[in-house]
Amino acid sequence: MAEEQKTGLFGLKIRPVQTQKELDALLNTKPKKERIIRRGKFNLDKVYGPGDYIKVGKNIEKDGLLRPTMAETSSLVHAVFFDKLDEKYSSKIKEMMKMRYLWTFTAILYVPNKGAYIQDAPETLDNMLYMEESDLVKKLQRNDKSVRFVPFGYKVEYMTPKELGKNKFVIGLAGREGAEKLAEAAGKHKDNPYLWSFKSVNEHKTRVSTVDSTWNLENGGLIVDGDDHSERVGSAFGIQKNTG
Repeated sequence: MAEEQKTGLFGLKIRPVQTQKELDALLNTKPKKERIIRRGKFNLDKVYGPGDYIKVGKNIEKDGLLRPTMAETSSLVHAVFFDKLDEKYSSKIKEMMKMRYLWTFTAILYVPNKGAYIQDAPETLDNMLYMEESDLVKKLQRNDKSVRFVPFGYKVEYMTPKELGKNKFVIGLAGREGAEKLAEAAGKHKDNPYLWSFKSVNEHKTRVSTVDSTWNLENGGLIVDGDDHSERVGSAFGIQKNTG
């Protein structure tokens, strides 16, 4: 993704995170202890989509299921490439990732001169993704674990699987365990993984995240996308809520 030139500040003036300690605090993580919160198991018997982000998400919730976050989807992707699923499921998911991609319901608000606000299960308004910086800042101040902030300065585009697993933006999307799982899945591919995101922006940009893979193609690699538009077409699986 080409770098965009920075312009003046928008919205609230929030001092960018400077240290790893501050970053960990905003990401709501505890180094070496943080784990993916498992709200339930994926229902792999029904594919939602292909369809746009809003439609797929609504159909998942209509069936009483949860929309999967990037962290949860990272566990699914890891299981696919490490033969932890029945072949009928893993082959289907690999094909879905190759033909289009998997929606994850973790979205991003990019803000000039600052970085990326990341939110799980963001709100929608009039069939559009709704993310306001002031609202996200308040959630961060309340230690709302559904929201994280990562300043610009992280690597984008091609990188090694190891770099992907340590990338601060990927950690913001998927958590530490999720980033490690994505890195391990990336290592099962022929080529290095690719991260779609921004080095900087000159206007507010709201995006959704996806995961896809060109696993069986020449020079195929895992793709983590933090620059997708909600009106594009993808698929997802719902998560059955834990009971008891």
